[in-house]
Amino acid sequence: MIGWNRIMFDSLGWFRAGRLALTVVALLAVSMARTGVRETTYTVGRRARISITNCCGPITVKPSGRRLVVAKTLSHSEEVNFVNEQRGERVKLRSESNRQGDNLAEYTVLVPADAIVTLRSANGVIDVEGLRGDVIVEAMTASVHIDNISGAHLHVRTLSGPITLANIGRCHVDVGSVSGNVDLHNVSESSVKVNSGTGRIAYQGDPGSDGDYLLTTYSGDLDLSIPARAVVDVKSRSMNSELNQGKSISSGVSEAGTGNHLLKSRTIGIPRFVLRTFRGRIGLKRP
Repeated sequence: MIGWNRIMFDSLGWFRAGRLALTVVALLAVSMARTGVRETTYTVGRRARISITNCCGPITVKPSGRRLVVAKTLSHSEEVNFVNEQRGERVKLRSESNRQGDNLAEYTVLVPADAIVTLRSANGVIDVEGLRGDVIVEAMTASVHIDNISGAHLHVRTLSGPITLANIGRCHVDVGSVSGNVDLHNVSESSVKVNSGTGRIAYQGDPGSDGDYLLTTYSGDLDLSIPARAVVDVKSRSMNSELNQGKSISSGVSEAGTGNHLLKSRTIGIPRFVLRTFRGRIGLKRP
């Protein structure tokens, strides 16, 4: 009798242990489903409109090479919820969370190269690479990196997040930041307008054979580094300092201080830089 009771007790113990193990596994599965990686694919046509809003983390966008939108989400918190939907040629991707943070959720999205993409993020990092369609970015403290874009319209706005544009060609560029720095690397043959309140604006590279670059800041510095072989037209206006020239100024470069010359028409076939700052320093290097 004692042996039978012991067997029953041992069996009950194993049964309870098994139920506990199954409960733990189920909870882990739910947690992983809410905090793990998910991937969703949408089929779209030409010039599809893609909107991505991430309230608490980075956004990465690259070309898919096909008429597909492949959205991969990664959550690091159970409080994050992803709301993704498609309506015709419009795809909207959005994260929601009651918890604040800069790395709670990640979006990595592949889109057709000609898609019109709108990105919004409060913090984190926004990376865009290899697109040929229009790109609109709105951010607060998030840093913005846009690389290898051609034949498109770029509109970027940040509160204090730094902005970097690299390898941009034949684009219409409109950039603004209240206090973030703006760096332009090899932005060529484009119409460029950059405004910053207190941030620094820097241009480095060869502007090519054409282009219009209007760089304006209230109290930040303006720095240009243009190869000596490049023929450019540089005009500047500063209430605080004259143009601070670097190593050498080659023929084909004009420069001036204050005056109404900023209203004059540009020379066709030569890239023009118009630099304006109220309190900052203006520097030009010709390496």
